[in-house]
Amino acid sequence: MVWRETGIMEERLKFVAACLSGEETMAGLCALYGISRKTGYKWLRRFQLRGPAGLEDLPRAPLNHGRATAAELVERIVAEKEAHPLWGPKKIVARLARQDPATAWPSASTAGAILNRHGLVGRRRARWKGAGNGPWPEPAMPNAVWTGDHKGWFTTRDGWRCEPLTVMDVKSRYLLALEATGSTGDEEAWPVFERLFDEHGLPDRIRTDNGPPFAAAGVTGLTPLSLRFVRLGITLERIAPGKPQQNGKHERFHLTMLPLAKAPAADRAAQAEAFEAFRREYNEERPHETLGMDTPAEHYRVSTRKMPVSPPEPDYPAEAAVRKVRHNGAVKWQGAEIYVSATLVGEVVAIEETESGEWAMRFYAHRLGFIDEKRGRLVRKTVLQPRPAVGLADELREEL
Repeated sequence: MVWRETGIMEERLKFVAACLSGEETMAGLCALYGISRKTGYKWLRRFQLRGPAGLEDLPRAPLNHGRATAAELVERIVAEKEAHPLWGPKKIVARLARQDPATAWPSASTAGAILNRHGLVGRRRARWKGAGNGPWPEPAMPNAVWTGDHKGWFTTRDGWRCEPLTVMDVKSRYLLALEATGSTGDEEAWPVFERLFDEHGLPDRIRTDNGPPFAAAGVTGLTPLSLRFVRLGITLERIAPGKPQQNGKHERFHLTMLPLAKAPAADRAAQAEAFEAFRREYNEERPHETLGMDTPAEHYRVSTRKMPVSPPEPDYPAEAAVRKVRHNGAVKWQGAEIYVSATLVGEVVAIEETESGEWAMRFYAHRLGFIDEKRGRLVRKTVLQPRPAVGLADELREEL
């Protein structure tokens, strides 16, 4: 069609008006306007059916696209999103594919476009990014490392203060506990861990921050809770102060559970029920991208290290100097008292000489610190430098 570029609608109206006047044949008018007779009859017919609006260009997209997602699949994608409003299109498609693997589900990007058309996509929040993973080896299997932390507190609708305690297995991302505790105290945390150890066995290591109930500000850093971990043979991993990125996977999880804190339950009991429902969904239904869209429950296995009936006694070597921590938190050493920790009162520690000539103190396998003999105190870092090695030049000078 070669309508003049200026005022296409005006040209079409003039053409239709000329047709209706009957002063010129259709063939003559089409030749005058530079269009085919087929096009001329088309515009005349549209005008007769719809008036001037019929001369507007119609959408060129097909009414039924050959590759459009079937309406039934669209309904199921939308329903899954409404059932799990916090899930993105990747998790929704993975979940549906697991439920119905015989169906050819659309890609995650197509599912995202479908959800967007239905107004089910909110503004994407910035993801938490960690700067490092700490100096620890990556876990090779479940229960190699558990992480623990307290999520920032919030209040339930009746005013009760909730301090959520979260515990997770690093390798499988399995959420072991999401507990509605009312404080960060040892008296609330230990029953949670005791239950987890009974149900899942013991981890090799536990990684936490330096706050209560996991760590104290003293030289040893031990709290009643971490002391119990050490007795059970669990290695303590503590991130550097102010470095939450060293526990990045756990911090990222806290963003996932943030909507729970923004929509608190009626009271403590209701909050505990909401937490448990979330934990089950997170472990058993929600696909995890890092796990190849599997669920954490598909990757987690209980530990082969069972919770003992009673903690074993420390097995210190015969050459170690064994001391009992006195009622004032100190031990007797070379005629003086060295303060250790009030948490260790009544416990037995070992003092051993290192290859560099320092005196190191430990409780079970946990290093407490080094004795600074000049200042008569326990310190975290070594005070003495290793004895320098004697080089070849030094040996020649001695011989001369």
